[in-house]
Amino acid sequence: MIGDHYINVVPWRKGFDPRVHSITSTLAWLQLPDLPIELYHPEAVLRIASRAGRPIRLDRATETGARAKFARVCVEIDLTKPLLSKFKVVGLEYEIKYEGLHNVCFQCGRYGHSQANCSSNHSGGQTQDANTNSDWG
Repeated sequence: MIGDHYINVVPWRKGFDPRVHSITSTLAWLQLPDLPIELYHPEAVLRIASRAGRPIRLDRATETGARAKFARVCVEIDLTKPLLSKFKVVGLEYEIKYEGLHNVCFQCGRYGHSQANCSSNHSGGQTQDANTNSDWG
C-alpha cells in the first residue's frame, strides 16, 4: 500500500493497455469487528474470511489474540464479483470492513464506483452465512 491505497503490479504482457485490460483481483486486508470470543480463533477467522475471498494470512495481533477489537486478515478478492459486506454466524449478522478499497459500492457490492454513483437497484451489500462448525458457536 502507498498511503491508504493498494498498488497492483501485474506481469508485463505484449499489447497490455490499462484502458482495456482491467485488474480483476487484488489482495486486501479485511477487518472483522466485534467477533464473539469463541470466533476469535485463527481457524474460525480464516473460515469466515474465506467467504469474502481466498485467505492469505492473518495479521500478527489476530494470530496471537493480542487485539480483541477486531480480527484482521489478508484475502485475495475477485473484483468482478460483488464484495461481501456482512456475514452471519449462529443467526447474528456481523460487518466486514475493507481497508484501502475506496471505490466499493455496498449498494450493488461491486468495486469501481461509490454508492452515490450506483446505477443498480439492488439493496445493500451481500451477506453470507460463515458456516462455522459447532465448536465456535
